[in-house]
Amino acid sequence: MVDNPEIILRELRNIGVDQNAYSIFFDKAQYLIYKFDDLSCAQASVLKQTALVCGADLAIPKKTYTGKRKRSISAILFANRRELVRIKQRLEEQPWIEPITKKLSKILAEKPIPSLSLDNKKIKFDRTYIMGAMNLTDDSFYSGSRYNRIDAAIAGSEKMAKDGADFIDIGAESSRPGAEPLTKKEEISRLKQIFPVIAKRTKIPISIDTYKADVAKWAIEHGAKIVNDISGLRFDKKMVRVVTQNRVVLIIMHMKGSPKNMQLKPHYDDLMDEIYRFLAQQVEFALKNGVKNNRIIIDPGLGFGKRLKDNYEIANRLNELSDLEVPILVGHSRKSFIGKPFKLSPMQRLEGTLGLSALLIKNGANILRVHDVLPAKRVALLIDRVRK
Repeated sequence: MVDNPEIILRELRNIGVDQNAYSIFFDKAQYLIYKFDDLSCAQASVLKQTALVCGADLAIPKKTYTGKRKRSISAILFANRRELVRIKQRLEEQPWIEPITKKLSKILAEKPIPSLSLDNKKIKFDRTYIMGAMNLTDDSFYSGSRYNRIDAAIAGSEKMAKDGADFIDIGAESSRPGAEPLTKKEEISRLKQIFPVIAKRTKIPISIDTYKADVAKWAIEHGAKIVNDISGLRFDKKMVRVVTQNRVVLIIMHMKGSPKNMQLKPHYDDLMDEIYRFLAQQVEFALKNGVKNNRIIIDPGLGFGKRLKDNYEIANRLNELSDLEVPILVGHSRKSFIGKPFKLSPMQRLEGTLGLSALLIKNGANILRVHDVLPAKRVALLIDRVRK
């Protein structure tokens, strides 16, 4: 099966197809499966009939036809690009169904390459970026990420820079499953001997891994350019104001519960729908409170309140989050879902991490948060080249 756009065009040329027909076949080759949420029964019925007329199809709940469902419903559209254009043209004749035509317009539009405004510089994600993870703790799940001495932290940050890191993420509170939270005073106490030194010595943008607004404010005053909030702005209502006032980049992550309880039988009725809706909601909250769209990154939270199968599903369906049109960060490095099926300790999970890195890049990851910068950088350089 040929599904790469460039290969399709090349093969059309090779067999001598009229170049005026390229666009027709190219649109037919771009098959899309798209989920629509919050439809009324009437909207779903019209979309279903229109899709069938245009050669496509729409999967809808069987109760839709009875009209007895009072709540909104979801539906899944199966169509190629050419069929989507025809569906949109027909629906534009019915103004009452405008929300659907707007969604179709968004699907058909070329997705822009995500970018960031960071410290008055524009970062365009036309390649995969690497974020090195540095924990100023003695209880992080992977001992290789612990830098709780100033000399080790300096050496670690210098090595990350040399190995090709684009960002360094520094945290003073462990977020491993079951971890006890720190007070903001304890967290700043761990940071104050190391964080300012690293921020001053390196030219790489530094991220502060915290969900506490006061800790974020302190870190920004000492050089942080990014705030990585694993709570997705849930735990501290002052955080969004700190980010807005200081014009720094914000990472919004999805997590079920808190680090202390997140792995106590997490459950999802619709995993990707819940993650997508949460991230969309929190991005909208950030925007309404003054955070600029080009200063937001999202993170689906691999390993944070997720079952083994949930992490695999996120990895396979990561590209669905690209509809939010902001950079996607993933933190998968050496986590338990990589080693658990094979009974591998964190120290034995490098190969699995690198293999998953390639899949995540292919499926839309813009930033990899990793413990092993050099191997991850090499993987990213290769996969970026292969994809291009």
